[in-house]
Amino acid sequence: MDSKLDKLRKLRLTTEKIHSPLSIGISEIVDDQSISNYLDILSTHIGASNAKVAASLFVKRYSFLTVIYLYAMTAWNEKLNISYENVSLQSDESDKLWLPNFYFHQLESETLQADRDEWRANCIELLFKEHISPILNLLSKTTKVSKLILWENIAVYISWLYETVLTDEPIEIVDRSKEDFQFIMNRAPGHLFGDYNTNPLNRFYREAQGKEVRRSTCCYSHLTNSNKYCKTCPRKCK
Repeated sequence: MDSKLDKLRKLRLTTEKIHSPLSIGISEIVDDQSISNYLDILSTHIGASNAKVAASLFVKRYSFLTVIYLYAMTAWNEKLNISYENVSLQSDESDKLWLPNFYFHQLESETLQADRDEWRANCIELLFKEHISPILNLLSKTTKVSKLILWENIAVYISWLYETVLTDEPIEIVDRSKEDFQFIMNRAPGHLFGDYNTNPLNRFYREAQGKEVRRSTCCYSHLTNSNKYCKTCPRKCK
């Protein structure tokens, strides 16, 4: 288990708790008022110009929970417990960029025991329909930020995981990762992601063919204390 923990620590999993206003259990921020209060604290910390900016940056950082979960699913055929009650954000106040880690109160997993295609679909539904989509809906409702921006924030890091991190694994895992990546971004039906007729990640899937792919939306990073555009920002590239 220690070797697995070392892998996940590189993807922002932590086994330590940090006491700060930015460290909070996910179950404590899944209603209108509590998420608004948290975004107010976050806005002050990162210098966000408005709530939309804070919401977008929140999802950019939160995308690493998706990375942790999908890495375990693909590399080890394990489904982590990502219930809201089991996960918390851990953030040091001295971290001005705000790069939070994820703490699992019970670091447990369910190992594949049945047909993998069926099991994988269940994993994707649990991640997106049950966990991610309600948070995106809440952020969009309370801040009016576009869901397109939020989904692309997630899509960028899924692509990074499968096109970079998992390519360094043994060939068996690499082959499985190619199949999983295609399923998640291209073939998974919309209902696995929430109230969608089509896969919300599909529009952000591109065949790069050796070239860096630009984002289609701006994540608003330049409207924080960093004052920097992402390298592939559509606004910068125009």
